[in-house]
Parts: sequence; structure tokens; C-alpha cells
Amino acid sequence: MPDEIPDGSSAAPANSWFARCTKRIRWMVFKTFRWLVILFGAWVALILVGLIPVNNGFRPDPDGIEILVMSSAVHADIVVPIRSNQCDWSAELPSGLFRGDTSEATHVAFGWGDRGFFLDTPTWADMKLSTALHALFWPSRTCMQVTRTDIDWWRPHGQSIRISPTQHERLIAFIESGFQRDANGNRMPIPGRAYGQDDVFFEATGSYHCFNTCNSWVGRGLKAAGVRVGWSTPLPKTVFFWLPKE
Repeated sequence: MPDEIPDGSSAAPANSWFARCTKRIRWMVFKTFRWLVILFGAWVALILVGLIPVNNGFRPDPDGIEILVMSSAVHADIVVPIRSNQCDWSAELPSGLFRGDTSEATHVAFGWGDRGFFLDTPTWADMKLSTALHALFWPSRTCMQVTRTDIDWWRPHGQSIRISPTQHERLIAFIESGFQRDANGNRMPIPGRAYGQDDVFFEATGSYHCFNTCNSWVGRGLKAAGVRVGWSTPLPKTVFFWLPKE
């Protein structure tokens, strides 16, 4: 019969093409899985190594400056006095930057993090899976949230610690380094972006990803100040592991 395929010769090229495609797809899936395993392994290794404490000689200063370290399930902050001998944040971050009356504030909270997550997720109702995944797995731009506040509001959410004036000065220098500056050396507020009446956002330095989170930033600040803390603190609550108990 003229329309019969003799010996299956016409089917052979198609079968061969299908086999090559299947092999290629399987190889791509394998490579992707392998890189995910490597990434996860590196992340776990970083967590384990990060548990090793640094600044083991640190002792709280009973007469020192009280700061507050905050780390929730989703974010971390450093809270410092608005005025001290080392810095007057009321002049550095004047009340005109804030929408409300912050003249009675006694402290300032600094939180560094993913710019998209910060600005696009003011409430949990605004949370998008794509925003969270991008923040964790793709190095992204950052910003700094600055909140004029009262430390008593933060106490239930964090841990108080007293540091020496020299350590406080180092912490201030670290916080300052987190702000992106314009050509004139000025901090760069993000216009019209705030959660409430007492906070404001600024452009920040560095990139955010799963190896460099808001908790990592707080941990590095404590480390720079000389406080005993884990070498790396990317996970929530890890900044608390080596802090002295009250």
C-alpha cells in the first residue's frame, strides 16, 4: 500500500527528536534542582556558621546608653535615643520630614530592608507572593524606615541593652552608613511614602536578599558597635541569641 510507512522509517526522526527534547528537559530540570540544593546548602551553612558569636568580651555598661534591639517574625529594628552626646537625631532628621507632630518623641527606630517589600506592603492585606519571592531570591534595592517614637512602645517587642558612649558612637556611624546620599552628601527621602504620621522612608545602601536581610543589618550594626552577637543573623530572632539576658 502506498501510504504505509515501510519499516517505520518515517517515524524514526520524530522519535529521535522527541528523545533529544526529553533528554534536554530532564537535564535542565536536574541542573535547576542541583543549583537549588547548592543554594539551600549554602544558606544552611551560613546559618550554622552565623551562630558562632563575635565580640565575646562584651559586657553591658550599667551606666551606658540604652538601646533596644527588635526582631519580629518579619522585620528587625534598632531603637536609639533621639538625643545623646554622640548624636542629635532631632537635628539630623528634623520634624519637618514627618507628617505628624513628633516633637515629643524620645527615640528613633531604624529599619533597613527590601525597598519593594517596604513600600508596597504597608499592611498584610497588601502582601503579594511575587514581592516576597523577589525580596528573598533576587538582590534588590533597599530603603531605610525611620520612625520617631517612644521606647516604651517598643519594649514588649524587643530587648534592651546598655552600651558605652564609644560603642554608641560606632553604632551611629553604622546606621549613618546605611543611608544613600546624593551628590551633596544629603540623605535621600522617598517623597510621599510613609506608614503613618511618625515615620519616613529614605533610599538606602546595599542589596537585600535571603543572605542579607533586615536581621542581618541589625546584627552587623551590633557587631560594629562591639556587642556580642552571631557572626551572621539572617533569620528572625537570631540577633537575640547572644545578647545578655536582663
